[in-house]
Amino acid sequence: MGRKRWTPERQRTLKEADWIVGWLRTNGPATTRQLVQAMQTEGLEVRAHVMNKALRRSPFIVHCGHQEVEGSSLSLWDFDRKAGEEE
Repeated sequence: MGRKRWTPERQRTLKEADWIVGWLRTNGPATTRQLVQAMQTEGLEVRAHVMNKALRRSPFIVHCGHQEVEGSSLSLWDFDRKAGEEE
């Protein structure tokens, strides 16, 4: 018997990654810390593999530098407005 392609866990991961991309489209650019705070406010569990899927693997999200916050260097992410215009 084969593996089910869209298990509830995979559906949840995709839904949460899409939420991150949508949030950055509306609120970006934002640091990783700001994104984590927004997820917690929304009641979403912060899971590293979901963040990786949304931030590093999405063709719509770009890493646009670093920002110093309280002595720490945090990654800054944004929705790639140029990619969105090509649709």
